[in-house]
Amino acid sequence: MKISKEVRIGVLVTFSVLIFFLGLNFLKKASFISKEKDYYCYYSNVDGLMKSANVMVMGMTVGHVADMKIVPGKGVEVKLQINKEVELTEGTVASLESPDLLGAKVISLILGPGPAMLSAGASIPTANAGGMMNNVTNELTPRLRELRGTIGKFDTTLNSVNAVVGMQNQKELAEALHSLNNSAKNIEQLTNTLSKESTQITAILKNAQSFTASLASQNDTIKLLLANANKLMRQLSNAPVEKTVTELQETIVQVKGVMEKINKGEGSLGLLVNDKELYRNLNTSLHSLDSLMTDIKAHPTRYINVTVFGSKKKS
Repeated sequence: MKISKEVRIGVLVTFSVLIFFLGLNFLKKASFISKEKDYYCYYSNVDGLMKSANVMVMGMTVGHVADMKIVPGKGVEVKLQINKEVELTEGTVASLESPDLLGAKVISLILGPGPAMLSAGASIPTANAGGMMNNVTNELTPRLRELRGTIGKFDTTLNSVNAVVGMQNQKELAEALHSLNNSAKNIEQLTNTLSKESTQITAILKNAQSFTASLASQNDTIKLLLANANKLMRQLSNAPVEKTVTELQETIVQVKGVMEKINKGEGSLGLLVNDKELYRNLNTSLHSLDSLMTDIKAHPTRYINVTVFGSKKKS
């Protein structure tokens, strides 16, 4: 039997429409072959809950939010699609929560004691546990109040200190801080200088170490010198120093007496020192003697005659 062209077009259109609706239902996760069950819950305020938000049980994702709409007298109806393998017991509560600081909302299912199971399409009681941000805010609010009070007390204390210190003392404190700053700069400069001179300091330390090593190697010699010095000191301590000093003083007295006699012209040495005429005569005699010795050296035959043979020769 021959099928007309119109029938074929009609069948094709019908099949296309069927495929279209099946695909649409699949995209909405509401296909008749879906592996999920639908549940409903109602909130007075979803607080930014989005479609496709996760539905969690004990921290594990078991479904998602399929749809939301406002139902008069009930609030916001939230349609949950839960994996069929997850069994919800009676008394389960759908808690709206924020698991992180970003504020993203999820629905956490807190399973009830049971033992009966909820059937698909059942309504689940709700609760709003607040988000982590709310918990942090609740924790921080008392601390912020305490911090404000502390800051107020600190400000009052500073005002009291300023009133006690006065302008003059404040100026002196500022000058002291300036001096401390200058001292810190000087210390920094000194540190830089020492850092630059570290090579010389190292050489000096090496020389000191070498000198110490030399002293250690000469330890026996140094001990011998110290022993000799100690022996000399003992000998000096045992010497008759007092007797020697007494004799020296007596000698000085005697020399002083001799000098006094010489100064007074007593004795030969005194006459020689103090008699000018005697000094001149002695000087003349010495001069004549010197002239005689010179003439003898120049004309020895005048004073010494040596005859070997013959008569004496007169000069």
